[in-house]
Amino acid sequence: MASSKFATLGPEGSNHHLVLQAYLEREAIAAAPLLCDDFGAVLQACTRDAADHIFICAAHGRCGEVVGAAQYKLGLKITDVFVSESQPLAILHRKERPRSIALHPATREYASLSAYEEVIEVSSTVAAAEGLRAGAWDAALTATRFAGDGVTIARHIPPPRDAWLVLGGLDRAKVWKLG
Repeated sequence: MASSKFATLGPEGSNHHLVLQAYLEREAIAAAPLLCDDFGAVLQACTRDAADHIFICAAHGRCGEVVGAAQYKLGLKITDVFVSESQPLAILHRKERPRSIALHPATREYASLSAYEEVIEVSSTVAAAEGLRAGAWDAALTATRFAGDGVTIARHIPPPRDAWLVLGGLDRAKVWKLG
């Protein structure tokens, strides 16, 4: 793939970013990812030719909408699909008895949240960790790498295995036809 430009969710260090980096490395694609705040910005990047590929986790809440818009408004196709483990996750605490926990909505079902009085949805697992460190909430469901400096691991969560989709113009996918 010559001079490919991939757009996905940020920020740097998010699961979308880390899995995209691994994908580019595995496929020997020389490309710097364009990290966006949301998938509306990802679609806009393709409209403006700032990106020619979209990289999205199938478990993301907006996946169906993004795939539909990419295929029927932008003319992109699903060109690759694969399964990858996510980064190691945990519930991290700043206090002994946390009242609030922040998480990305896609991780809501990864653990029981009944011990927390308030559940705060944030844009990424990185944002959950940053807010925890800043004292905005008492706990976060985030990557284990954010533990330390007064933030402890309360519960390890096995890394989820997710399906990932690549959309673009060059069709490399084996497609099963119905009928």
